[in-house]
Parts: sequence; structure tokens; C-alpha cells
Amino acid sequence: MERRLLLAFVLSAVIFAVWSVVFPPPKPPAVDEVAATPTATDVVEEQPTPGVEESQDEPEPPGELTGERRVAESRQTVTLANDVVRLEVTNEGGAIASFVLEGYAGDDGKILDLVQSVPGPDRALPLQLVLEGQRDDSLYVVEEAGDRQVVLSYADGRGGGSRKTLTLPESGYGVEVSIRSWGELARADVSLGTGMRDLGVQERDSRLSLWGEVVLFADGEVSRFKRRKVKTAEVLEPSSVAWVGFDDTYFLQVLRPETRLRSLRIEPLEYREPGTGEDEDAMRVLRLLARPVGGQLDGELLGAPKRYDLLQDLGGGLERTLDFGVFAPISVLFLKALWWIHGVVGNYGVAIILLTVGIRVVLFPLMHTSTVSMRKMQKVQPKVKEIQAKYKKKKTDPQARAKMNQEMMELYKQEGVNPMGGCLPLLVQLPILWALYKLFLHAIELRHEPFFLWIQDLSAKDPYYITPILMTATMWLQQRLAPTAGDPQQQRIMRMMPFVFGIMFLQFPSGLVLYWLTNNVLTIIQQEITLNLIGERGRRRAGGGS
Repeated sequence: MERRLLLAFVLSAVIFAVWSVVFPPPKPPAVDEVAATPTATDVVEEQPTPGVEESQDEPEPPGELTGERRVAESRQTVTLANDVVRLEVTNEGGAIASFVLEGYAGDDGKILDLVQSVPGPDRALPLQLVLEGQRDDSLYVVEEAGDRQVVLSYADGRGGGSRKTLTLPESGYGVEVSIRSWGELARADVSLGTGMRDLGVQERDSRLSLWGEVVLFADGEVSRFKRRKVKTAEVLEPSSVAWVGFDDTYFLQVLRPETRLRSLRIEPLEYREPGTGEDEDAMRVLRLLARPVGGQLDGELLGAPKRYDLLQDLGGGLERTLDFGVFAPISVLFLKALWWIHGVVGNYGVAIILLTVGIRVVLFPLMHTSTVSMRKMQKVQPKVKEIQAKYKKKKTDPQARAKMNQEMMELYKQEGVNPMGGCLPLLVQLPILWALYKLFLHAIELRHEPFFLWIQDLSAKDPYYITPILMTATMWLQQRLAPTAGDPQQQRIMRMMPFVFGIMFLQFPSGLVLYWLTNNVLTIIQQEITLNLIGERGRRRAGGGS
């Protein structure tokens, strides 16, 4: 019974994983020709935030901007840079046009820019004002411009305007932001961007990658809004916001406000990339808007790689954007071990192999116990079947079933067999396997890291599918060499498992496949050692068995 429960658990997990890969959620439907570049009102009608009243205290403009019109004559771009970040600030809307992380590149080898290049009039750059669904494209006057600070201002001559100050520290991933808006613009939202980062085709099409999700840490809880799940605009009114913005598998860009936000608005937009045909699906992205109180926003706009140690140093719970799952502490432990091993060998592929070897050495006593117990169970199977056949015609009789179970327990006791002895060690391993699975899916350390020969990116799939094929072969060999138990139907199902896993792992990151392949090889070695220790292999060779 316990073995059947374990088998049902494993099969359920595999079926769920295979279903999500083979039958992914449908892509968003293509928009028609008229809606190829929709406006915000095409997606959802702009409405006032329910239950929230605008501040009665109208902010006053700075003295030098009272009553005058202040607009630049031409477009201008200012560059701010330190050792890890380079920003391009445009005076058109007084927004961030480019947020580059030094030392990181896209899959195409070009610079990695966190600002996504969404075409169409609905694109709202980070820190651009959006009033009643319309973005502010006014040409701001550049008052001050240095290597790490820029001050821009705009006034419409009718009592409305805005002044923005952006300051980049000498070192660090965050830019200090100060925005003061008055008049009509005091009611404007501040854009935190439309999507985040342009992805390469391989990463964007992967069912395992996060892309352009809105992530929010408010009122003590982390919430995620997936771009395919948000069908209409959502307005949120958290009482306190620690940070909010976008993230994907490897990077994030969030605002950490120091002043209170009245509300947050998440809007779905659909667009087509330049050069795509009308018959191709539209791309869905999310536009994120923040409504500050009284037109005043102070805080830090942070763009950074999702390295666990860096996010911990940045504080504020940012490490919670790394989705290591329910066994996150175990994943973090293995990640730190991976760092240490990599520091010695200098290759993350080799580090994965050595980490797997270390885990298997620690787990050897459990696996040894499991193999011995399964072998004992295999030996008593003929007697178990005799007892089951004895009561076969009385399946519906509760008393007969109770007596059958009692006889089986007596048999197990007589033969010194623990029915759970083979299952419990396997159950102990499940948290470890899941923690490693989540680690290899989300660790930025493996991104663009080569192993050897054809594997030049451990975060991408094996381009020639060599490691998934080897993994399937070793799983099959492992089953052939392992002690067999269970009825013939269960054995037939288990024989299919290597091929199910092989198909599923074709699209998995090669780092994860490398771990599984190594684990299979070590399991085969462990099985042979155990069977030799208990004398099984010697007896088989003497008898001419396999």
C-alpha cells in the first residue's frame, strides 16, 4: 500500500510537470488591425480610484516657476553612471530611457537594458508621468546635469508642472528619486515602466522563465501579478509599500518609496513587435503606475541582478523575489556550497558535479537502507502474492481484508522486512531534489556560464540534447540494475518513467540536466556497492544471473 502511495505521488508530480510543458497555457489572442497599438483606454476605461480622495492640499510650484511656462526647445539626453549602472535620462517626459547593468549582457551578446523597448503610444518609461491614461511627453528643461545627478523641470504656464531630481551614488544599483508635481500634474501617476527587459527568443519562449511580472512587497506580504493572468486593469491600495516593480528570472527593477503611495495601477497592454505580421500573436506586457500623495514622490529606483547575497545586502526582503519555493532554506544552503566549490574549481558545471557527489555521499546510508529493504521486499513478494490470492474472492469482505493484512504483517515480521523501509529514505530525499530543482532554475550564477565543449550556457537547454539522452539512458540502466518489486502493471509504468523524464528534460536548463545525469550515475554506483556488500551480485554471477 505504501509503495502504491509513493508511486501515485511520483506519477502525479510527473503528469503535472509533463502537462505544463506539453500543453502550455494558450498565448494571448492576436489583436485586430485597429488595436495593433492600443491606447490605455482601449484596455480599460480610466476611472478614479475607489474609496480614495485626492488631497485637498494643492502643492505649490517653486517660486521661480510660478506662472511662467518652462519648456525646452529640443530633445536632450543626460548620462549618469557609476561602476555598476549607466542611466540614460531623456528630457522628453523627464524619464529614464535606458537602465544598463554593467557586466551583464543579453542572450544576443548586446548590453542588458532593463527598460523594455515596447513600441506604440502607450509605452511609459520609468518616472514618466501619466495623467488620466495619457503620458506626459513634455520637453523638460535640464537645470543641472552632472556625472551622477540631473535636475529637470517643466511648467505649462497655467499653474501646472513638475520638477524631478535623479541622483546616482558613487557605487550601487539604486538611483535616488525626488519628484515634485503641482497643479494638474499633482494628480498624475508616476510610471514604473511598461514591462522590463527585452528577452532573447530562447528565454522568452521557455515555459520555465519568468518574464515581465509585477512584484509587490506591501503590508508584509509578497504578491506577484503575471502578465498572462492580468486581463483588466487592477487598482491596489496597500497601506504600506516596501517595494514594487518588475522582475523576471534573473533581474529586477523596483521602486522603494520613502513617501506614501495613494494607489498602484497595473494595466495589461498588447502590441506587436516591428516586422511581425498580422497573423502573429500579439505580445502582452504590463504597465505599472504609482499614484503618490500630493504629487510628491521620494525614494530609490533600484535595478539589479537577482543574486542572493546582493539582494540580502540591499535589504528590505528583496531576496524574497528569488522563487526557491517551500524548501528555500535548503536551496540557499546548496547555493552557498556551490559558491564555495566554484571558488575552488572555477567552473560551475564541475561545481554541480562535485556538489552532487557530496550530497550522494551524505545520503549513502539512507540509500543503502532503501536498497536493502527493497531487496528484502522483492524476496517476500511470492509469499505476499500467495496471501493475496488466498483472499482474492473476498475483497469486499472487511473482516477478510483485515485478516489478510494481519497475515501480511506477520509475514513481514517473520522475514524481518519493514514495508516502509524502502519508501521513507526516498521521501527524505524529495525536499533535497525539489530544492536543487528550484536552485538550478533560478540561480543567476549559471546564466551564460559554460561547462565544456557544446554546453556554453548552463541556464539554457542543451543545444544538441546530448545530456538529456544520456540522462534517459542512465535512468533506464538504473531501473534494470535495481531490485524490482510491485505487480507487473506497476513495473510497466515504472519502465516508462525514463522516457517521460527524458522528453520533459529536453527543454530544461543544461545545469539541471547535468545534476540529474550525475545523480543517476552515482545512484547506479551506489546500487552496485550495496548489492555487493549484501552479497547479491556475487551470488548472481555464480548462478549466471544478470
